[in-house]
Amino acid sequence: MQSIEFTGGPDIIRENLLVAIKEYKITLYTLNKVTGIDINWLSDYIDKKKELADLPIEKYGLLFETTIFLSKGIKMISEDERIKSVINVLVQTFGLKYETISHYAGLKIHDIENFMKDTTMIDYEKKYKLATASMILHYLFKPNYPN
Repeated sequence: MQSIEFTGGPDIIRENLLVAIKEYKITLYTLNKVTGIDINWLSDYIDKKKELADLPIEKYGLLFETTIFLSKGIKMISEDERIKSVINVLVQTFGLKYETISHYAGLKIHDIENFMKDTTMIDYEKKYKLATASMILHYLFKPNYPN
């Protein structure tokens, strides 16, 4: 098991973890399920009984990305931009066409094209349909996401 050496400086991961827990009510149980990191280790880390150097290197990156996303990342990107990103993954990674997505969303192809050009070009009902269809497709395809 390889670990990482850290020297001084602020512990951004611990700070972000505390923000996710205190402000967004993320639980250690949830963090365990998302990262695979032991609940007791997470608790000890928060209480400063453990340090990042005690964490296997393969878990460090996942904890870093997860805490950044859960503490800041979601708020940094608008809802529309998040859905555009999901649609881009469906198109670029999984080869879906706008036509396919439009069928699942119950929309016209031009609705999706317009949304991708300028998110203000479609109304909230269409955005809702597009978002829910895109997210379920992403959820279904994600286990097969290429590494």
